[in-house]
Amino acid sequence: MRKLTALALVLSVLLFQFTPLASVKAETVEPVVSVKLVNYLGDQHAITIKPSYLYTIKNSDLVLKANTEYTVTATTQGVTLKQGTAVLGDFTSFEITASLYKNPVSINGRQYLGDVAFINEKGTYVRPVNTLPIEDYLKGVVPNEVYTSWNLQALKTQAVAARTYAMSYAGKVINDTVSYQVYGGYTWYDSTNKAVDETFGQVVTYNNKLINAVFSSSNGGRTESNSNAWGGTQLSYFPVKEDPYDKQTPWTLAIQKTQIDLTGKDLANYSAWWNTVSEKDKTVADNLKSWLVANKHPGKTIKITSIPKVSFYAPSSGGRVTKGAITVNYLVKGDVDRSQKLVVHHLELTDLTSTKLKSMLNSRAMLSLLVTETNETSTSTTFNGKGNGHGVGMSQYGAQKMASLGKDYREILDFYYPTTTLLSFYTTKYPRKEQEQEAPKDTVAPDAPSVNALGDNQTSLTGVTEPNASVIAKVENEVIGTGLADEAGKFAITIAKQPADTKVSVTSKDAAENESTATVGTVTDQTPPSVPIVNEVSDQDTTVTGVTEANAAVTVKAGGATFSAVADGNGKFTVSIPVQIGGTTIAVSAKDKAGNESQAPSFAVKSTLKAPLAPKVNAVSDQDTMIKGTAEANATVIVKNGSLQLAAGNADAKGNYSISIAKQKAGSTLSVTAQNAGGTSSATAVTVQDKTAPAAPKVNAVSDQDTKVTGTAEANSTVTVKVGTTTVGTAKAGANGAFSVAISLQKANTKLSVQAKDAAGNNSSASTVIVTGKQKAPVKPTVNEVSDRSTVVTGTAEANATVIIKNGSLQLAAGKADAKGTYSISIAKQKAGSKLSVTAGNTAGVSPVVTVIVQDKTAPVTPKVNAVSHQDTVVTGSTEAGAEVHVKIDKKVIGKGNAKSDGTFSITIPKQPAATKLAVIAKDAANNYSSNAFVTVSAALTKPALPTVNTLTEKSTAVTGTGERNASIYIKVGGKIIASGKIDGNGKFSVKIPVQKAGTEVTAVLQNKVGYSPYKIVKVQDTMPPAPPAVNAVTSLSTSISGKTEANAVITIKSGTKVIASGKADSKGQFKVTIPKQKAGVKLAVTARDAAGNVSSATNVSVK
Repeated sequence: MRKLTALALVLSVLLFQFTPLASVKAETVEPVVSVKLVNYLGDQHAITIKPSYLYTIKNSDLVLKANTEYTVTATTQGVTLKQGTAVLGDFTSFEITASLYKNPVSINGRQYLGDVAFINEKGTYVRPVNTLPIEDYLKGVVPNEVYTSWNLQALKTQAVAARTYAMSYAGKVINDTVSYQVYGGYTWYDSTNKAVDETFGQVVTYNNKLINAVFSSSNGGRTESNSNAWGGTQLSYFPVKEDPYDKQTPWTLAIQKTQIDLTGKDLANYSAWWNTVSEKDKTVADNLKSWLVANKHPGKTIKITSIPKVSFYAPSSGGRVTKGAITVNYLVKGDVDRSQKLVVHHLELTDLTSTKLKSMLNSRAMLSLLVTETNETSTSTTFNGKGNGHGVGMSQYGAQKMASLGKDYREILDFYYPTTTLLSFYTTKYPRKEQEQEAPKDTVAPDAPSVNALGDNQTSLTGVTEPNASVIAKVENEVIGTGLADEAGKFAITIAKQPADTKVSVTSKDAAENESTATVGTVTDQTPPSVPIVNEVSDQDTTVTGVTEANAAVTVKAGGATFSAVADGNGKFTVSIPVQIGGTTIAVSAKDKAGNESQAPSFAVKSTLKAPLAPKVNAVSDQDTMIKGTAEANATVIVKNGSLQLAAGNADAKGNYSISIAKQKAGSTLSVTAQNAGGTSSATAVTVQDKTAPAAPKVNAVSDQDTKVTGTAEANSTVTVKVGTTTVGTAKAGANGAFSVAISLQKANTKLSVQAKDAAGNNSSASTVIVTGKQKAPVKPTVNEVSDRSTVVTGTAEANATVIIKNGSLQLAAGKADAKGTYSISIAKQKAGSKLSVTAGNTAGVSPVVTVIVQDKTAPVTPKVNAVSHQDTVVTGSTEAGAEVHVKIDKKVIGKGNAKSDGTFSITIPKQPAATKLAVIAKDAANNYSSNAFVTVSAALTKPALPTVNTLTEKSTAVTGTGERNASIYIKVGGKIIASGKIDGNGKFSVKIPVQKAGTEVTAVLQNKVGYSPYKIVKVQDTMPPAPPAVNAVTSLSTSISGKTEANAVITIKSGTKVIASGKADSKGQFKVTIPKQKAGVKLAVTARDAAGNVSSATNVSVK
């Protein structure tokens, strides 16, 4: 059941090609089958096997022990067999077999009977191949196809079908997946075992050939033919017929038309809601989005907004739909129009195969193609159906029902595979090893164990050897410890501590008492020396002395440097070092010859010196790059700004120092200390003096009307304004450097000199400014109307003024008015409703702002209007979002309303007669009108009427006739569609077909959006006359005429124009007609007339 539920996934694979199979040749012995283990194992680089009994490797002396784990790993060219870490062998491939058949081997936790080969697949994976008798294979298959609790007769039916299917692949290596049959290994059940045993060797055949015994879970109450399902030649044992036993598994697939409601959603600001909304039908939407990404929008993110139309149609003779169509509206993230709004994409897919559309929607909900009902409302489309799977061949639930009613498995097979025969393919079981054979004796000693390093401070000896082996450790033939390796071969033996350089011998012994060669290891020195004892070190000493382990290497770390020496035979050491400053930390460690290092205790150097006096420091300015002064001779002088060390240097022998520093900010406080081995002096503080003149002031324009000079200078500086050498005003700049100096009115062209002086008395260079004549800022410019179509802004302003146009804070453009004050400045088109600000400026300033609103002068696009029938009371379609929509007849408005935020509209109108012409127009908020969209009211669509079909003959290559205009037409023979086409705009059709035999019933059916027409059935007419009859010789003594002609034809015999006799040929065409005796020389004409009235040409015979 699990196999064929998923069968739709593999319909086109080799399972269902229905190629002719070899004739059944009865065997005497049950065959074996080889199965690649894929389904439960997957692709593994390494797998674990564990025999439940003794297994041997074919063509090898190696033995696999019971209940022992082994690992098989893929190499580049083959496979490697390991027990723990021990490599037992490298193989191209190898095969294992049990010494007693009934004992399985576990492969990654699942058990299997029979032989198992391990091969390398693709240079990467280990692939087991299980070879076993086919009956045992079936015992691992049937429980995976049906419920083990089912009636025995249903289980026997499944066993025969599974055996038939498996035998069709005799001689091939198959796998354990749904591509063939799901095989679970040695996972057996009593009920299914009995079903297999009681049908031993039985298979289903047709004309002495095995059939492909396909089946599905449920056929919905009607079987399907193989040709309808997969094409190809129709097979008699897969007919279309009603199944009263199937449980008709019901299913429902409901699809909401609106998946995401766009009402109130700003398509220009979609990032605000994109991640918070999702479709109503997640599975359907996800499948559709996957298809759209794969086929239309690679790499894009998509939202499905609506599925307004979805349909399945063109049912087969078995009732399964063969075609489908779907309409989808959707958004693509980032795909926007010129107004930066998301574009709503529209997609219509027609003439899809039903299996394709089913997979695009929800294959798990739509269990079959047997659609029994479609319900469409304004909000959803719902499909109801029956069955689970393709419906060809046996229904598993139907078989169970028949069995529960007392039918045996032969009757069930006859019902589902009519015209077939049940045969025994073999009668004797394949021989299995039922008695234990003598196991090969294990004479192979384990490899020498791998032993980890052992130190003189350790009480555990560890390593790796053969799994489960005994391990013995000795010192000079004396056993110091024993233990047992685990299943991975790891061991840990408790021993007493051994002195360094002791030689330890380690061997391992397997269960057969085979002992390995010894691994000999030397105990290493892993005990570090004790902590050195160090004598006191002062700031006058040049050595570090003390006692440690004899001959140890002693290391002294002091002042960032390392010093070393070797202790003598008594452990005494002396390490030379430079004189260290008191308080310096010294660390001393010892290392023995084995490299073991002691701990390194640390201590401070004892100080015997006094710290220097505080140094003297010369004055420092913000221009200096050197600091100078005096300190204790040879002392180290350190200069800091706060906690930041700026520099350090040494005083000379006379105590003078000169140390380079970066320039420091005026007012900074520097601290200077002196340091010797006895310590650090107290700090001398020095303040950095200001010796930097201020920058020249920046002075604003001054006119002959101004009584103050303004600008910026160094913060808090004193600003002086002079005319020549006369001071005309002074003031102090603020903390932000701005100043305003009061002066008397000055004449135009007077030269003013402006200078700043800081608190330290440093004078800046002077800035000069020429007093100008007074000029006023321009008045407001005038601005002509600006619309959303404008690419220039025009108007008037002060002559030669600079005109600046902005949208908010964004400057769009600038230009100059001409000498007459007119301007024309190019801009990009602006959005309707935008506020533009326009100013005019000259050297005296800027005019007040003129605000202008961008006018909406863009008409809405012509509305898109859906079809309207004479039954409709609404007109629907799409236009500009929020636009007012009017529906008119001539100039009369019969309905109006507003489009939603997504542009869709629905306007209520009275019902209109067919052929009425409606005009639909949109008006935006700015009263711009779109052009008219016209739609003509149609008559409401109904199912097509019965088509007329012209006479067909056995020579016809096309079906012609008349029917509803633009409808689809399907031509069927025997329930199968042989051709299809479209009726043209005049209601005529001509559909090409293969030539059909006389008497064939040809069915024509029409389809429109509403549904199907009644079936029109016509018979192919016989217009071909029979061949002239073959007539035997006639003599003057003959009282009958005989011969051969078309079967069942009427024979007419004439002499001249007179009919002298007539009769009828039999079903084989033989005839014998009684006649009066004729004179010799008389000429008789013999003709044949078929059932259609076609008369052959005459065969003339002369009476002898």
